[in-house]
Amino acid sequence: MAIDTAQSDASVIRQDASRKNPSLGKRILGLLWDSLDDKSPEEHRLVRRLDSCYLIWACFYYFVMYLDSTNISNAYVSGMKEDLRLYGNELNWMTTYWTIGYILGTLPSQFVQMRVRPSRWLPLLEVIWGGLVMCMAAAPNAKTIYAIRFLVGICEASAYPGMMTLLGNWYTPQELGKRSVIFQQSSAAAQMFSGFLQAGIYNGMNGAAGLKGWRWLFIFDGIISLPIAVLGFWLIPDAPANTRALYLKEVDRKVAQARMDRYGRAKASGITWRKLRDVLLHWPMWVFVVPYVSYVLALHIASYMNLWLKALNIYSVAQVNVIPSGGYAIEIVMALVYAIASDALGIRWPIIMIGAALGLLGGILLAVWEIPFGLKYFAWFLTFAPVGTGALLFAWGNELCGHSAEERAILLGWLNTMGYVFNAWVPLYAYPASEAPRYKSGYKVNAALWGIYLVGIPVILWFSKRFPPSRSKQPDAEAEVVYITDEKEKETRTNNATAETTTEVKL
Repeated sequence: MAIDTAQSDASVIRQDASRKNPSLGKRILGLLWDSLDDKSPEEHRLVRRLDSCYLIWACFYYFVMYLDSTNISNAYVSGMKEDLRLYGNELNWMTTYWTIGYILGTLPSQFVQMRVRPSRWLPLLEVIWGGLVMCMAAAPNAKTIYAIRFLVGICEASAYPGMMTLLGNWYTPQELGKRSVIFQQSSAAAQMFSGFLQAGIYNGMNGAAGLKGWRWLFIFDGIISLPIAVLGFWLIPDAPANTRALYLKEVDRKVAQARMDRYGRAKASGITWRKLRDVLLHWPMWVFVVPYVSYVLALHIASYMNLWLKALNIYSVAQVNVIPSGGYAIEIVMALVYAIASDALGIRWPIIMIGAALGLLGGILLAVWEIPFGLKYFAWFLTFAPVGTGALLFAWGNELCGHSAEERAILLGWLNTMGYVFNAWVPLYAYPASEAPRYKSGYKVNAALWGIYLVGIPVILWFSKRFPPSRSKQPDAEAEVVYITDEKEKETRTNNATAETTTEVKL
């Protein structure tokens, strides 16, 4: 069956007979990674180029951003505390000022990204925050670091929602879940290896050029941001309608736009006050918030595993720092399982609910507390298992709001902002330091948050069925995107949509 796409300069036509029945092995590989499925050669090439250029760069970008945002803790325990005489709550305030900047910077950055090319805006912000991080090496006191951390937070606020929005510009629902999760999990990789990286810098550079090791941490973290930022000017593809990425040819742009047209993923048309009002009153802006905020708050519990390990008095300092790395490994593996299953099955909500249920089980076990030692270990590691579902929730929002590029950007920025707004103060009350490592109320709150997250997903599903925000097109199961180079042939196919004709692609 032949299908013509009038909204694009590309067309969707039937597959060759040899491609209609791929082998069992190819179908299985296609489920694990969609670039191995039976897409057309043109789609394969497009996705391969996006993955090898943009996606890999995005992961390094987020990896470096995580290092730059969390290196303050490494510096604090590496001599900054003593050199700057930080004997109060200065470290907490350094984190607080960064969080305030992040909250204030997220939505404005998303609005700027609607008017300025992301390939210019996002790398520029990384250059600025990289320079600011290096400036912390010269900080004479805590107040200077407060100011710099606030500015770093503003600049880094663009990273997560901005990149998630860009992924939605290019990838189809069969591809988006995996890419969103892989991007998100680059931060987990940073958590696993940041301690080793920072320790290597400190041990190798402490005292060099008369600078303490903790100051070199800031210098190196800032320096490695710069080449990543420079590459971003060329590797960020913006959107199919206006991309200037050198690794994408004109035919790639045509195919990419046709793919987005197939799923009703609209081009950006600019934001107006009326459109902003409509977006703010639309149900996704409010129905997504409760489960996402619950998810963000519930994840916080995993960061307290090392306090429990330390309180046992049976592990060395090194073991206390290394054992939680197993949790991050579980997080990465489970996130990939969720993403592969979600993309292969073509659904988000059941996979998200499975992850939420695992988190709920871990929260309940910790709330009970008086359980066998091995089971308590199991409960702690369960708290890492649901992390990847947050990226799937973002992918779901990307898809549901595909009818408006502006609504997608605002929704993702709004969710990220609200998550940080509540995460800035709720943990202080739920997990008071005086109760560590047994938070009698905190573990119960954690279980309740996972329960809210679990219940919130069917609510989103109900709204999406009752008030579908996107009139997405359903793709033909046998169709592939092919760029037609013959204008006369394209005109003929437009005038006769039922014609059973095919056109070869000549590149």
